[in-house]
Amino acid sequence: MRAVLALAVVLLALTMTLNHARAWLAPARPESRLADHALEIVIGAKGPLLPAARIGTGPERIGEAIRLGDRTLVGTGRAGLRAAFVGPDFALRSERCFDVAASLDDARALRAAVEDAEFGALLVLASSGRLEPEGDDRPRAELERTLTLLGARARPGKATPESWALLALRLEQGWVPLAEGYSRESGVALAFVVGPELESYADFHGDFAEVRAGARDEVALEDELRYASLRTPRVELARAGTVQGQRMSGILLPPAPEQEGAAGRGRLVWSGVELGADSWLVAWLGFEDGASADSDGVAFEVRIDGELATPAARRVVKTGGRWKPWQVDLRAFAGRRVELELAVDALGSASGDAALWGWPKLVHGYARPPLQSWAEDR
Repeated sequence: MRAVLALAVVLLALTMTLNHARAWLAPARPESRLADHALEIVIGAKGPLLPAARIGTGPERIGEAIRLGDRTLVGTGRAGLRAAFVGPDFALRSERCFDVAASLDDARALRAAVEDAEFGALLVLASSGRLEPEGDDRPRAELERTLTLLGARARPGKATPESWALLALRLEQGWVPLAEGYSRESGVALAFVVGPELESYADFHGDFAEVRAGARDEVALEDELRYASLRTPRVELARAGTVQGQRMSGILLPPAPEQEGAAGRGRLVWSGVELGADSWLVAWLGFEDGASADSDGVAFEVRIDGELATPAARRVVKTGGRWKPWQVDLRAFAGRRVELELAVDALGSASGDAALWGWPKLVHGYARPPLQSWAEDR
């Protein structure tokens, strides 16, 4: 994978060089309505509970983001296909998320937008959440027509989870796919520099990459809240949870509101989670600064299909301490699609409102405990 990404970076640099050379050598075209500069486009797409794609060979990852030159379009939080239409002058014309899995009207609207696009238009498409219809197959048929119009090689919308991204250019003969990526194992990332002479892409054959997950991958669970199948009240993102003055992003997961004088279990559940070989759950546990000193603490739990993942998948944490690292071995469930649950139980009279899961991650590909492996890699 790293070799492929390194090659992509080299090709990107060559493309930029050739584009600049072509622009310098080409004769002046005063009546041209095309842009007179190159546009760098970076696309990130990621299906539910899949690891985000890496950018280059470093540790940086991209989830759901579209960068057009110096402009970044962030995710909307909606499921469907994110579409950005860019004009021949490289200015953003429109941006919308089409729920092609659940809405026949959205699927038709996307096809109409593709059919009506002007000459020289660029289209960026990136998956977000579920694309596979549940029940009604008519949106899927509309998406199939759109994919055919665009010349796409992949056929997203037939499975969940999946990641798909496409960059296409509208010319006189129709749509020309410039770059495309698809994966059922991880997110995808595309990088492409579009030169100013758009007609030169008439005979271009864009690259298609079917991406596979790396040997070791991580899924940041704080970025997967919207895909949860169950969330008890007051479960929320904590981008800057602070324990003993040390900040860490994560999830605030308090016990459920009191019923008949006792607090219930706070639960956060994801369904249909595929566990690969050597999977683990890793998190840092703590109480947010300002929690009551009289609290009896809480019990943090990791459950698979409603049961404790292992006898060690329950840990009691008191207030007043620092972040506590925790790793739960899920290797016994390799090859299964399961219901993954993070839970918090109040102890005694404590409500545990400030219970934090810091930096919770589902990690794959670790034959040994991940915390040990990370420490040795430093």
